[in-house]
Amino acid sequence: MRICHIVGPLVPEAPRHPTQFQHRRNIAYSSRKAYLSVYSRSSRNMSTPKVRTQPGWQEYLSSRNAGLPYLPAVAELSTEVVRILGGNPGNMQLQGTNTYLVGSGQERILIDTGQGCPIWLTTLVNYLDKHQLSISQVLLTHWHIDHTGGLPALLAQYPHLAAAVHKAHPDPGQHSIRDGQTFTAQGTTLRAVFTPGHSQDHMCFVLEDSGAMFTGDNVLGHGGSVVVEDLGRYMKSLKVMTQSVRNEDIAVGYPGHGTVIDDLPAKLIIWSRHWEMREKKVLSAFIGGNTKRRAPLTTREIIVCLYGPDMEVMAGPSIVQVLSKLADEGKVGFAVAGQEKKWFML
Repeated sequence: MRICHIVGPLVPEAPRHPTQFQHRRNIAYSSRKAYLSVYSRSSRNMSTPKVRTQPGWQEYLSSRNAGLPYLPAVAELSTEVVRILGGNPGNMQLQGTNTYLVGSGQERILIDTGQGCPIWLTTLVNYLDKHQLSISQVLLTHWHIDHTGGLPALLAQYPHLAAAVHKAHPDPGQHSIRDGQTFTAQGTTLRAVFTPGHSQDHMCFVLEDSGAMFTGDNVLGHGGSVVVEDLGRYMKSLKVMTQSVRNEDIAVGYPGHGTVIDDLPAKLIIWSRHWEMREKKVLSAFIGGNTKRRAPLTTREIIVCLYGPDMEVMAGPSIVQVLSKLADEGKVGFAVAGQEKKWFML
C-alpha cells in the first residue's frame, strides 16, 4: 500500500516553451461507469480536452442543450462588439464558440477563431467586406481547439495577421500576453486579465470604459460550471474576476459560449458559491453521523454517499476536480492499494 499525503501542487506551472509536451493533472476517477477527462497538448496535436463518457452523460448534455436559446450567426451586441458564432454547436460548445470583433472604427480586434469550421470564416469575411472593416490584431483566450482551430484558415485568408496573433504561452510566431497588457483599436482598449484554471493559459479581457468583460470559458452564458484543468487556480481566478468587475463597475460579460451575461457580478457569485458548496459537501462525506471520521473512501463511495448510486456518471467529473483541489491544499490524502484509490481527511 502507498500512502500519499499531498502537501503541494499536483501540477507544476506550464512550461513556457510551447512545443514542450504538456500532460495536465489528472487524478482520474476510473471505474466501470467512469467519466475520464484527460487534458493534453502538443505542437502537432492541438486537441480539446478529450472527454470519454458513458451514454448517460451524453444524454444529460443533449437534454440540457435542447433548451438553449437560439443565437444568430452574427449579432451586433453593442457599438463596439460583434459576435460571430463558430458554426460548431455541440454538447460541450453549447450553440457554438463565440468569436468577437471588437472596436468602433475601421480596424477591429478579433477575439478567438472558433474551431475551424468553414462557415465561420465565410461569415467573418462577408461581414468584414460588407462593412469595409479589417482586423488589426487577434487575441486568443486559451489554447483549446474550439477557440484556436480557425487560426490557420484565418491566416491563409489574411496573411498579414500572422504577425499579430497574441496568446498566453504562445506558439511559435505568436506574441505572448501578460497580465494587464492593453490592446487598442481606434479608440477601443482591451486589457488582459490572467485567469488560469479552465486552462493553464486562460485570459479574460476587460473592455475599458464600457463596463464589459470577455470571460472566455471561465464563465459561460448558460449552466453553472465548466470543466477545469485546475480547480484551485480556477477558483482564485473567479476571485480575480470578481474583484475586477467590482473595481471597474463591470456589469456585462461576453462569454466564450452562450448568450451575453447581463449581470456578470451575480453570475460570478453563483459560480463561486457552487464550487464552495461542492467542497463542503465532499468533505462532509468523510464524517459519519457521530461526527467521527469514516474509513477511507473510493471516489465512487463518496459519490454514492452524497448523491446515491444513480448519480455516478453525472457527479463524477466535479467530484474528482474537488478532490484534486482538496489534495493540493492538504485537506485530504489518498491511499493506493493495487488498482484502488481511497481518499481520507487529513
